Amino acid sequence: MSRTKGFTLIELLVVIAIIAVLMGIIMPALSTAKKVASSAACLGNHRTLLTAWFLYADDHDGLLVNNRACYDTPDDRTPWVLRPKDAAGNDLIKPAPITITDQDRFRGIQAGSLWKYVQDVGAYRCPGDNRRSTRNPPRDCWRSYSISYAFGHVRTGTYGYRPYRRLTDIKNGAFYYVFLEEEHQGGNYGENEGGWHFRLDGGQNVLENPASYTFYDALASFHNKSSTFGFADGHAERQKWTDKRTLEFIASLGDDTSALSGAYVNSAGNEDLYWLIEHFIAKERRE
Repeated sequence: MSRTKGFTLIELLVVIAIIAVLMGIIMPALSTAKKVASSAACLGNHRTLLTAWFLYADDHDGLLVNNRACYDTPDDRTPWVLRPKDAAGNDLIKPAPITITDQDRFRGIQAGSLWKYVQDVGAYRCPGDNRRSTRNPPRDCWRSYSISYAFGHVRTGTYGYRPYRRLTDIKNGAFYYVFLEEEHQGGNYGENEGGWHFRLDGGQNVLENPASYTFYDALASFHNKSSTFGFADGHAERQKWTDKRTLEFIASLGDDTSALSGAYVNSAGNEDLYWLIEHFIAKERRE
């Protein structure tokens, strides 16, 4: 009688164990590759938005687009994006309802001044932005990006600097970031406010005084302990955060449903804040 050859139970267990080990090696590599791809796509979004930012200025005699977004008023519809709107085009009530929809958010983007140049809602969202799966409405934002208050901000107060209002105001644009990723703070609008605020007044964030370094608006970190930035010369890059206090600040405001605006958090000697201050606005424009 001939015997049918096959795997023994021990052999099968060995094969399964080998496969499990290989999966343990491969899965982290795949996760890293996914994050790298997400970062690359996000940098592409920055460059797309920067192109629109330049085109707007070209069409408006060098004037930079308004970045106030959620603070738009009936007689000023110039911000780059507007707050979410209902089907009739009306602003959603504050605080934003839990019934807010993607279409409400898309209508706010489409009503903005840059939509003429970038008619793709996907370009306004970082593919690594995980708030859709980790935040409950209305904090499950769509738009990932904001514009620094240093650019195009119609100032209503004193923040310790004079914002750039025209392209000709900007010197060494490769050094200063325009677009950045921002965490959502509170439920007022159901979306990022559109402008990222960094206070230099009141003796805060004096570059030469590390004891003064203070966080205010919440950055977002969608890329493995780093964030992406789009600069005033049209290039984009990813900045790795090295101080654990930076990520702690980002996480704390992301989880805090009561935070409706900036939160003053001193972080003396934080090298990440040094980088943010240095690349925020030129020294000669600080007051």
